[in-house]
Amino acid sequence: MRIKFLAFAIVLFFISCADESLGPVATFDIAGKGAYVRLVSENERFVNLFDVQGANYVYSVELVDLEQGALISSYDLKLTYDDNDPSNGNNSKGPIDFKSFSASDFEDLPSGFKGLSNISVKATEMLTALGLTEADVSAGDVFEVDGFLTLDDGRVFGAANSTAAVNGSAFQGHFSFNLVAGCPSDLDGTYNFETTDVWCNGSTVTGTVDIIQTSAGTYVFSDWSFGAYGACYGAGSVADSGSLTFGDVCAVVSFTGFVDVFGDTWTYQPSTVNGDEWLITWDNTYGESGTSTIFNNGGPWPFTLAN
Repeated sequence: MRIKFLAFAIVLFFISCADESLGPVATFDIAGKGAYVRLVSENERFVNLFDVQGANYVYSVELVDLEQGALISSYDLKLTYDDNDPSNGNNSKGPIDFKSFSASDFEDLPSGFKGLSNISVKATEMLTALGLTEADVSAGDVFEVDGFLTLDDGRVFGAANSTAAVNGSAFQGHFSFNLVAGCPSDLDGTYNFETTDVWCNGSTVTGTVDIIQTSAGTYVFSDWSFGAYGACYGAGSVADSGSLTFGDVCAVVSFTGFVDVFGDTWTYQPSTVNGDEWLITWDNTYGESGTSTIFNNGGPWPFTLAN
């Protein structure tokens, strides 16, 4: 008898979940049946500090419940601002009520679900709602948006009381999301260089070096010796990066990593930018050194150097 009952329950569950998107909400009655926000499309989750007036996150969602969104009475967004730059004080604020959509705002989507298309979250709207100005926001600050669905029976669902399946990527759950403030950076490319005063023989070498973006605003050179290793150790030798990195934060470049794959520490002083020429005088604790100029053939380098 127990086996037959279990088999019946499993069959009933799978019938109720014929639409895979209902899996996270089609639970047994004892656990209740919920709802979630499913992402359909979006643009980049980013607040461009070079163009705050034009920064606009746009996304579309389906509202998923056992009646394809018909049980949902409202979709509400709360907003929190995390100030991660201690240099300008602590302007963190929220959470505050930000946007609200009622059932009358929901669309009947081609998929058969209720939903909302092209929801706009403008940077200027967020700043106004939070009582902030553009000057208050720095690279690395985060705008956190938390969504909540209220059902006709009064129950409310958000990320905090939803399952891992809903909040994970498998079902494209989109209750909560972060918009990070920053600046676009595009220094990837191949550049000519000239290195003088090579430590092993005093020679001058020329060639090309690649700048490679390893993550947003973080870069490495394909050869941190800019040809000097080839002159001293033989053709094809390069200084591997290890933790050697530099960062571009809103058009201000600074070196951010200083240890190579051999455990030697590097310094880059002086480093100056003058038009299309970026000069780096470098040495390391192994005794290697040189003075390298990297040329931007496309015009002046689009950044200044941190002090």
